[in-house]
Amino acid sequence: MTIIFSFSLFFLIAGPYMVPEGFTMEIVGGKEVPPHSRPFMASIQTEGNHVCGGVLIHPQWVLTAAHCGFLFDKGQSATVVLGAHSLSKNEHSKQMFAIKQLILFSKSESDDIMLVKLHAAAKLNKYVQLLHPRSKNYIRDGTKCQVTGWGATSPDVLNNSDTLQEVTVTIISRKRCNSQSYYNHRPTITKDMICAGDARGWKDSCKGDSGGPLICKGVFHAIVSRGDKCGVAKKPGIYTLLTKKYQDWIKSNLPLPHAY
Repeated sequence: MTIIFSFSLFFLIAGPYMVPEGFTMEIVGGKEVPPHSRPFMASIQTEGNHVCGGVLIHPQWVLTAAHCGFLFDKGQSATVVLGAHSLSKNEHSKQMFAIKQLILFSKSESDDIMLVKLHAAAKLNKYVQLLHPRSKNYIRDGTKCQVTGWGATSPDVLNNSDTLQEVTVTIISRKRCNSQSYYNHRPTITKDMICAGDARGWKDSCKGDSGGPLICKGVFHAIVSRGDKCGVAKKPGIYTLLTKKYQDWIKSNLPLPHAY
């Protein structure tokens, strides 16, 4: 089921879909990336403040987490910034767009994925480029992956990073992530989700990183969804896995000839 909202109507008809507890995402234990080396990254902002990440998958479309739409307060102006490295600096590479439309896959918390339509197409150049989901349904336990975002760098000081950060996390099997010593099915990690973190809890995604990409061996596999606090060893980050059903849904909403 696809749910389409014009941005102005989104807050009036979103209904009972609420932001669950634990939807706080930030980069912990990572480092700053070389400026403009991740040209597919989007910063979703309200009143000039970063709230979520996203990935440019088409000149006029950004992929992000569904719950990001509920982080906007009614009446606030929301924008998408492309081509940024520093959020505060007046970089000539930046392109800013109003949001025209939000499309949810469904209202279910387990389908934490959303398409954001920009009011105009981005100009693609060395600072702004596309990244297409190429995930397969299976990622091997123990695979090293990178997650990127402007979220906070400390679980104790929840301020967004000014510059784009990245951390390497390790895939944790669905069975282990659902086990009693991990999430114990609260929430249940479904076949459309994947866990990734660090055995010591030192490396994690958590607040401000929601909607950003999880990239494994150069393949865009998943987007940051949720977690329990941040940097907790047996409460790793939970990601929306870009399974075939989501990839088919994305393709069905993207206009040709840019659909990948």
